Amino acid sequence: ANALHFYLDANQHRCFIEELPTDTVVEGHYNALEWSESEQQYVHNPELGIVINVQEEPSGHVVAQTTGPNQGKFTFTSHEAADHSICLSTNYTTWFSHTHIRLHLDIVVGSTKADVEHDRSHVSELASKLRDLNQKLEDIRREQQYQREREADFRDLSESTNSRAVWYSVVQIIVLIVTCVWQLRHLKV
Repeated sequence: ANALHFYLDANQHRCFIEELPTDTVVEGHYNALEWSESEQQYVHNPELGIVINVQEEPSGHVVAQTTGPNQGKFTFTSHEAADHSICLSTNYTTWFSHTHIRLHLDIVVGSTKADVEHDRSHVSELASKLRDLNQKLEDIRREQQYQREREADFRDLSESTNSRAVWYSVVQIIVLIVTCVWQLRHLKV
């Protein structure tokens, strides 16, 4: 499978919105290639750097902000259950630069696989697979908890809207009854 790639000019930035539950590890891999007029193809430029800015959308809290080389990875952990914007741009700051960049991006949501070389507690390949399954179950549990919280919020909103609609109908009936009584008394006189 290939990662997403998109084109970026020197003074642009592109953002991606990712909805994440609390305490979810996100890892992104990127590879930036710069257009070379002399070679007529995209090539690696060691002077090119990528600026990565991750923030939580509702609060505006900056989760990660870093400048990396033209290829590498970034990792962050979500603090709140919310939308997170992942923005990428180049380190070029001149307004008159017409450099075009092709940026490959692969974002992995959820905990990444543990480093087996440093983990001496593994006994066999089966134990490693069992740890991976446990980690995936934990990710699923966090996602389900997040969805339960969202469902409760929507349920509260629906109940509030329903209550207001009922009270509006009651007020309308009272106004009609008062108007009817007033008209009957007024017409008798």
